[in-house]
Amino acid sequence: MSASRREWLKAVAAFAAGAIVGSGASYLALQSVKTAVEKTATTRPAEATTAPSTAAGLPKMKIHFIYVGPIGDYGWTHAHDVGRKYLESALCPDPKKWCIVETSYTEKVPEGEAYDYIKRAVADGANMVITTSYGYMDATKKAARDYPDRFFAHCSGEFKSQDERASLPNFAEYFIDLYEAYYLNGIVAGRMTKTNKLGYVAAFLIPEVIRHMNAFLLGAREVNPKVTMDVVQLGEWYSPERAKKAAVALVESNGADVLAFTEDSPTVLQTAEEYQRRGKAVWSFSHYSDMSNYGPKAHLTGQVVNWGPMYVEMAIRAYLAWVSGETALWSEWPPERPRDYWWSMKNSYRYYDYKKNPTDIILPLNPAVPEEVKAYVEKRRAEVIEGVWDPFTGPIKDMKGVLRVADRMRLSKDDLYNMDWFVEGYGQLPT
Repeated sequence: MSASRREWLKAVAAFAAGAIVGSGASYLALQSVKTAVEKTATTRPAEATTAPSTAAGLPKMKIHFIYVGPIGDYGWTHAHDVGRKYLESALCPDPKKWCIVETSYTEKVPEGEAYDYIKRAVADGANMVITTSYGYMDATKKAARDYPDRFFAHCSGEFKSQDERASLPNFAEYFIDLYEAYYLNGIVAGRMTKTNKLGYVAAFLIPEVIRHMNAFLLGAREVNPKVTMDVVQLGEWYSPERAKKAAVALVESNGADVLAFTEDSPTVLQTAEEYQRRGKAVWSFSHYSDMSNYGPKAHLTGQVVNWGPMYVEMAIRAYLAWVSGETALWSEWPPERPRDYWWSMKNSYRYYDYKKNPTDIILPLNPAVPEEVKAYVEKRRAEVIEGVWDPFTGPIKDMKGVLRVADRMRLSKDDLYNMDWFVEGYGQLPT
C-alpha cells in the first residue's frame, strides 16, 4: 500500500474517532469508514474478506472482552462493561446495515487462567481481544505472539523494554489514569476529616494503586498538613466481605473518618453510610463508577472513568488495519508512544462533566463540603485539565525524608507508571 493511502486511512481513523467521541456522529463516522472499506477492497486480508458483511458492505469485526470481576460489581468491571456497550452503540447503531463491530465478554476470569480464555475467544472467531486486569498482562502478550493476525489490548500494564514493544506490533497497552482525580478527592478529604486520620482499603500495592494512594495523600496534606493515612491491603480486587472488615478496622481501631479505596465494589462507601446513619460522621467516595446511590449521606465525590471513548479510538484503528491489511494504522498509534494509550484528566474538558469526560471527579460535591473547599477544588481541577498543575509537582519527599521530586519538577509517565515508593504522611502500611 502506498504511503499516501496509508496517511489517508490514518486521517479517516482520526476523523471517525473524533466525530463519535466529540459529537456522537456515529453515522457520519461510519460513512467515512465505508469509503475506506471500498477503497481498500483489493488489499483486504482473507479474514476480513470472508467475514459477514452488513447491507452497507461493512465487514463486522468481533471484539471479545475478558473481565476479572463480575459486571455487576459496580466498580472496575462495571465501568469496563459500560465502555463496551458505548463502543457497540457507537460503531453498531444499525446491526443490519451500519455496523462494524460485534462485541462479547467473559466475566470473573481468574488471572492464572487468562491465556486459556483468550485462546477460546480466538477459536470462537474474535479478531480483537481486550483484557482488563493487570494480572492478564503476560497471558495477553503470549497470545499476541501466538496469533499475529489478531489484535490484542491489555489494560494497566506496560512494555518491559523497547525490544518487547517492537516484537509485539499487534499488542497495545492502555489505561485511563485516576491519580489527578484522587488528588482532588484528597483535598476534600483533608478538609473534611476531624480526626486528621484517613484510611485506605487497597486491593494490591502495585504501582497503579500506590500512585493513587500517594496522590490522594498529597491532596489531603496540601490543605491539612496534620493528616496521616493508614492502609489495609486485601490481596483481592473484588472482595466485599474483606473490604468491609478493613473499613471497619480503619474506623474503629485507627480513628479514620474519611475512607478511600481500590476495591471493585461500593462496600467501603456503604460502610461509611452505615456509620452516618448511626450518627457518626464517616465519609467516602465513588471509585470508577458513580456509586453515590450507595451512600447518599457519606458520599463526598469520587473518581470516575468512561472507557468508551478510548475503546472507540482503539477499535476504529484496529478495524481499518484489519480491512486494509495495513498494520501500521494500529501499530504506529499514538505517535508519541505507539500502542501505549494513556489518558488522564488532561484529556478531559473543564466544561464537560464526569458523564462525558474520559475521567473526572463527581460534581457537585457533597453539600456538607464548605464553599471555600468547593472553590479550591474547582480551581485545582481547572489547572489539572489545562495542564498547568500536576499533583506530583516537586518538592516531594518520601516516607524516609528523601527528596523524590525536585522543586518545580514533575514526574514522567514512566516514573508515575513504575511508582514503588510512598510519600510523606503514611502511618500504618502493610508489611
